[in-house]
Amino acid sequence: MKKITVGIMFMLIMFLAACGESEDAQDVYQKALEAGEKIESAEVDMTMNQIIEGDPAMGSMEMGMDTKTAMTLDPLTMHQAGTITMNMDGMSLDNDMEMYLTNTDLYMYESMSQTWMKMSSDMMPMDLANMEQNPQEQLEMLESFIDEIDFSEEDDYYVFKYDGDGEELFELSQEIIKENFGEGVLGDAGVDIEEVLENMTVHSLYYEVHIDKKTYDTKKLITNMDLDITAEGETLSLQQEMTATYTGINTVDEIEVPQEVIDAAEEL
Repeated sequence: MKKITVGIMFMLIMFLAACGESEDAQDVYQKALEAGEKIESAEVDMTMNQIIEGDPAMGSMEMGMDTKTAMTLDPLTMHQAGTITMNMDGMSLDNDMEMYLTNTDLYMYESMSQTWMKMSSDMMPMDLANMEQNPQEQLEMLESFIDEIDFSEEDDYYVFKYDGDGEELFELSQEIIKENFGEGVLGDAGVDIEEVLENMTVHSLYYEVHIDKKTYDTKKLITNMDLDITAEGETLSLQQEMTATYTGINTVDEIEVPQEVIDAAEEL
């Protein structure tokens, strides 16, 4: 009996010690924000799948994107390569894509014509720029909702999960859309972002962030959204699943455009 009692006491002490070493969500969140402030460069592997449905006469469109990106944040420079697939009414289109962004110039590869194009960095498509946001900015969106988010530990990571409903769902969805599309993207398309948000119905939102237990760096971001947007009497339905994995934090050197790309590029 004495051995059993000692064994139980030992397990209880170990359990209490583990609880004492555990960090709460607010502690981890603050340390992750501090780690984010120190990020100067990173590599990002991203996959995204979208299904867009609108006018029945137009049918639906499916788009997939799989990219690898090396980037610096200040200034924002990058090299990105990957594939984009589109399927509309049974017609499929697969495109290889590659681009270099420097302080002054943007080089983009047009796979249909197998041509490199050069333009001002100001012409960088904002949707591509926003997809590769500093992970700290993705974390900052959660600040107002931290008490509503599920917090857990999985192997080497702390995990924040949000599977939203109610008013919190709508508010966080607005933050994500502003962050990832923003006035720059929608404005370029002649769309008022406030009007979009006012006429948006969010059916579901899933948001998951993985934080490294040792470094507190953001290692993975998962965002799944299902929403409708109504404008001018027409409704557009969007289902999107996106996963971004961050590696090579603060190991990316200066982005340099290969000389053969510079020589081959046609200036616009």
